[in-house]
Amino acid sequence: MLFLLLKSLGEEQMNIGKKIRGAKGVDVSTARGFAVYNLEDFGGVGDGATLNTKPIKKAIEAATQAGGGTVYVPPGDYLSGTIRLADNVTLYLPAGATIWGSKSREDYAEDASLVYAEDAVNIAIRGQGTIDGNGPSFWKWQYGQWVAGDWRPQRVMRFVRCENLLLEDFTIRNSPAWTIHPIDCDRVVMRGISIINGIYEEDGPNTDGINPDGCTRVRISDCYVQAGDDSIVLKCTRRSARRECRDITVTNCVLITSETALKIGSESYGEFRNITFSNCVVRDAGCGVGLWMRDGGLIDGWVVSNISMTLPDSGVPIYMWCYPRVEGTQAGTVKNVIIRDVTAMGDGGIFMSGRKEEHLQGITLDNIRIFMRGKGKEKFHENPPYPFQLWGHKRAPYDIFCRYVDDLKLRNIQLTWNSPENPEWASAIRCWHIKELEIAGFVGRQSLGSGAASIWLKDVQGAFIHSCRALENTGTFLKADDGTKDVTLMNNELSRAQKTLELAPGVEAEEVFESSNRLPRE
Repeated sequence: MLFLLLKSLGEEQMNIGKKIRGAKGVDVSTARGFAVYNLEDFGGVGDGATLNTKPIKKAIEAATQAGGGTVYVPPGDYLSGTIRLADNVTLYLPAGATIWGSKSREDYAEDASLVYAEDAVNIAIRGQGTIDGNGPSFWKWQYGQWVAGDWRPQRVMRFVRCENLLLEDFTIRNSPAWTIHPIDCDRVVMRGISIINGIYEEDGPNTDGINPDGCTRVRISDCYVQAGDDSIVLKCTRRSARRECRDITVTNCVLITSETALKIGSESYGEFRNITFSNCVVRDAGCGVGLWMRDGGLIDGWVVSNISMTLPDSGVPIYMWCYPRVEGTQAGTVKNVIIRDVTAMGDGGIFMSGRKEEHLQGITLDNIRIFMRGKGKEKFHENPPYPFQLWGHKRAPYDIFCRYVDDLKLRNIQLTWNSPENPEWASAIRCWHIKELEIAGFVGRQSLGSGAASIWLKDVQGAFIHSCRALENTGTFLKADDGTKDVTLMNNELSRAQKTLELAPGVEAEEVFESSNRLPRE
């Protein structure tokens, strides 16, 4: 069956190729019943030196006047300034065809993107070809890294208020800044795209991969994204009039970056609803899965699942942070978040923090396995001064640290320390200022020599800790610190711990109910 399907697709492509080589204006039927327009018939020259902005424009205009069609770019190297797509037009790049972004500022429209569309419907870019943004031509080397020059195109692709947008199978490389930026678009499919930029900031400034901004009904799948900034990040910026990211799926992607691989924020002026990230591989990222809520927006209904991460020595698997961009304003609301089935190797653990004024709500972490190298020597700042700086310090702890959360569930969490262990790593799980906490199926212990408890609760109102297992060399399993009340400790395997429970001064014994635990050996 697969052979027949591939054979059919191959024959179809060969037939299209034969028909395209015909005379100018030949009526070649496509799947939509539109004609195919060969760029060469409109003066296109693929020699890498001739500017093709006008021939591409003429081909798109011809297709538009006919009600739509496919602009075919034959194999070759085509230099171009801004390309503006129009309704019902597909730009098709076969293998061997490359569009190169011009190095001259005057070749770009005012929006400063290589490919652009505004208020367009039914537009597509497809094929096995390449779009090269010529990024290094717009940078300068300074302080041991590439930084933005005096001017650069702001995007390789920018789509504003477009509907039914398809980007499929082609490669984008050397973006001068953000790579793909759809704003206020609806019904967007990005499938099988490869984005190849430098991995580190010093390889190119702000070369984000895919940045849907205020978009709805978006499907991103089967993509390879190598970026010098965030790989795939959902935003609601001030540019977005809609300010709503809704009904979005990201799946089956390989993501390589020095920043965050899968992210929401930090521009969060609107609402994010019904979003899933799944089945992705993450490498080299400073952060695997990140959420930055800063501008008074809302996140409601976000599910992350089946993620495998191999992070560098400074990498943090999961980071969720609520902190206002402007002092005296609201950061926003985060609720109904599930992150499950994650394996990660990195330098940090998990950090999630609301604020005293704005708690995270309804957060579940399930089946998370973290191997923590802990090679970094920086100390995590638990209470950073305002304004909080994103760079220049360690942004996550060496453990699982949760603060200012209502309805927090930590299920089947396993944290493994690297050897030799640093006593400063301390507890495996810290939960501070939590209302309604469940810890189930935890396997782990504190770092050796720290004297800390494996689980440290501080100002926790209502906790149910069950079905956990203390590992060899566990000291104290649970510490209940200031303000902790109404704790149930039940059905835990604690025989390898030295001590079950430590109560801080001021915490009454009756605040912790113990039942059916296998207790430490005498």
